[in-house]
This record gives sequence, structure tokens and C-alpha cells, in this order.
Amino acid sequence: MKVSKLTYNPKWTALLIVSICLTGMLIGNYVQRFRISEYRWIYQYGSYLNLIMVFGSLCWSLVHPLIVWSNRKPEWKKYLIWIIVGLIPLIYFISMMIIVEIRFGNKIT
Repeated sequence: MKVSKLTYNPKWTALLIVSICLTGMLIGNYVQRFRISEYRWIYQYGSYLNLIMVFGSLCWSLVHPLIVWSNRKPEWKKYLIWIIVGLIPLIYFISMMIIVEIRFGNKIT
């Protein structure tokens, strides 16, 4: 019996992280239509799904470079582009927080 070894593929994982984040954002935008309707349950479950997908991809985006570095220590520089692609959701979140702070600095209470 042949046992297959599960390997962490940085290319597919980086693309999966970005696609999960974008899908979560699109779901969050789409379910806003059902906020005030008789199908409010779609809005409630969709917003939960949105939070899970976006924050899950943010956490995975934070852990992704560490996993790539620990699994491929001697050759991690070959995967630098996929590390950066996997960091896109985290970079987006941090940049939006900085923009909000600069724009609305003292107005948020």
C-alpha cells in the first residue's frame, strides 16, 4: 500500500488564500440586499460566512509565509513571489486600516 505524503504547495495555497478573501468580500456585498426583507436569514448566514472567510484568510495569510519558510528553508527565496501573493489580504487589511486612520483620525469616537 502506497502512502502519499501531504505537501504544502505555496503556489496553490497563495491563490486559494486570495480567492477565499475575495469570495468572502463578494458574499458580504451580495447579502446586503437581503438585510431588510423577508429573507433576512440569508443576510444573517451570509454575513457570518463573510466574517469567517475574510478573517480566516487574514489569519492564513499571516501564517502562510511561516509555513513556506519552515517547510522549504534552503529554497524559500524561490517561493518569494508566492509568499507575497499570499500576503495580499493582510497587506490590503493593514493598508485600509492606515487609510481610515489618516482620513478619519479624530472623527471616529
